[in-house]
Amino acid sequence: MFASDMNPARDADRVTNAGMVLFPIQFTWPHGGRSVFICGSFNRWAELLPMSQVEGTPNVFQAVCAVSHGCHEYKFLVDGEWRHDEPQPHKNGEYGIVNTFEAQHVPAQVPQVQPLLDVPNNMDVNTGLMHRISAVTLNQAMLRISEEDVQACRHRISVFLAAHTAYELLPESGNVVALDVDLPVKQAFHILSEQGIASAPLWDFSKGNFVGVLSALDFILILRELGNHGSNLTEEELETHYFCLERGKGIHEPES
Repeated sequence: MFASDMNPARDADRVTNAGMVLFPIQFTWPHGGRSVFICGSFNRWAELLPMSQVEGTPNVFQAVCAVSHGCHEYKFLVDGEWRHDEPQPHKNGEYGIVNTFEAQHVPAQVPQVQPLLDVPNNMDVNTGLMHRISAVTLNQAMLRISEEDVQACRHRISVFLAAHTAYELLPESGNVVALDVDLPVKQAFHILSEQGIASAPLWDFSKGNFVGVLSALDFILILRELGNHGSNLTEEELETHYFCLERGKGIHEPES
């Protein structure tokens, strides 16, 4: 069990993985329990990682953690109690008795990945052998993306976004409400209200393309423009007033 003065915040700066190559290491707890977690120096003793029960072997729990090469210490939290795996290498450390292991660095060009041990349901588990195999043999370095690839990807995204506008991307986004430029003003307003959306792209069938985006502000501008020109439309006339009548005034055209 950990010493009573254990303080994860105090140990947060003890180990850092910045700039290090990490390896996926599989840990195994073969002594049963209802809930099992693992914590160790590889995650700065700051996080409890849940372990999953192995199908067909209810007493065996496993978890894969990313660790740097070198010597590490770890313990298991089983049903709320800190424990260590006695058959495995262990020592009396700052946090009580802890298990230990050493992850050897293997060059990426010579990967040495050992297959996991498959345990039939009707066979006893050799816990010592399984733990030794699963703990330190998965030494293949995790795939890392170079800085050049990251910058190239960002550049391609920037070029694409610079060459397109928002309403050109809308048809590929799934559920999209688009309005015909020949819709009456009042009907378009009711559609936005019923759909609960603040804006919608405008589709021009004659051009076969989106020509702008309609928002609530456009309705205000249209009504104000009509008022400035002395057009006192009745409610019935507003129902038959089309956006196409306002196209020449540039009310709903997108900003350049």
